[in-house]
Amino acid sequence: MELPITGSTLAVATSSTAYQLSLDIGAYVLNIEGELAVHSPTGASLHRIPGEPHTDELVAALSGLITAAAVADGGELRIDLASGHRLVVEPDPYFEAWNLTVPGRYLVVCMPGGELAVWSAES
Repeated sequence: MELPITGSTLAVATSSTAYQLSLDIGAYVLNIEGELAVHSPTGASLHRIPGEPHTDELVAALSGLITAAAVADGGELRIDLASGHRLVVEPDPYFEAWNLTVPGRYLVVCMPGGELAVWSAES
């Protein structure tokens, strides 16, 4: 499933709780509550496990123009940035791993186990 955020700019908005990382994408907000991996074009990876604070290095890697954004059949979220970084959030067997929303207009939630729940004002 392609997500409607390609061409938008990604930036860390807040880490309001130790278990949630919010990213601003224009009108969209991406909330990550699961484990996050950011793969760099050099092959190195950064990881953020729920409960750990985010680092300046992670914030820098999560900033930039989105060149592709998709969800695999099993609920894995992949966002590619112009910098060459790739953000990956795997589904969690017990918790909602991530959600993408425009409040009141659009919501995609990766449910426990990877099933997607999708709501849209257009549907």
